[in-house]
Amino acid sequence: MKLLKEILDWSEVWPLFIPLAVLAVRRKPVNVLLKPVVIYIFIALLLNAFADFTWKFQKPLHLPDWMKNNNIIYNIHFIVRLLLFSWFFIRLKEPFMTVVKKLIPPLYLVYVTFSFIFFKSITDFNSGPAAASAALLIFYCILHYLYLSQQEHPPYSAKRSIAWVVAGLSIYVAVNFFIFLFYATLMSTALKFSIVIWNVHNIFFIIFCIFLANALNESD
Repeated sequence: MKLLKEILDWSEVWPLFIPLAVLAVRRKPVNVLLKPVVIYIFIALLLNAFADFTWKFQKPLHLPDWMKNNNIIYNIHFIVRLLLFSWFFIRLKEPFMTVVKKLIPPLYLVYVTFSFIFFKSITDFNSGPAAASAALLIFYCILHYLYLSQQEHPPYSAKRSIAWVVAGLSIYVAVNFFIFLFYATLMSTALKFSIVIWNVHNIFFIIFCIFLANALNESD
C-alpha cells in the first residue's frame, strides 16, 4: 500500500515520461498536427514536477513561502492545457464550427482573468476555470466526433494518431470535469476525502499519457 501511495503521489510526473520515451526512440518525425501535443507534454512535465516538488519537500527543505503554494501551478496548467489543445483542434482544419473553435481560447482567457481578479486569487485552487477548461475540451472533442460522423470518407483528421489524442483527452476531461468543479469545496470541507478523489484524477492522467504515447507512436 505504501508503494501504491508513492506511485500515485508522483503520478502527475512519471506518466509524462511514457510519451517522452516514445519521442526519444522514434526514428521518424512526428506528424506536424501533433506539435501542440508535444509542446503540452514538455510544459506539463515542468509544471507538474515543480508542483509535486513544492508539495513533497516544502517542510524538509524549508522552502520559501512563495514556493509552498502549488495552486498557482495547477491554475496555470489548466490554462495551458486548454490553449494548447484548442490549437491542436484548430490545426486539424475541420470545416465545422471553425469560428466557434477560434473564439474559445480568447473568451476563456477573458473569463479566467475576470475570475482571478474578482472572485478567487490565482494562489487559490479555482474550480471555475478548471471545470470550464475541461468542459470546453469536451466540447472540442464532441465537435471532432460530429464532424467525422458526417463524412462519407475518412478525412485526414481521422488518422489513428489523431484518434488516440482525442480519445485520451475525451476520457480524461470527461471523468475529471466534476472533480475540478467541486474540488475547491472539498478542500475546504473534507480535506482527506479531496486527497483520495485527486488520486482518481491521477489514475486517469496516467491513462491520458498512455493514449498520448500511442498517438506519438502511430504518428507519421
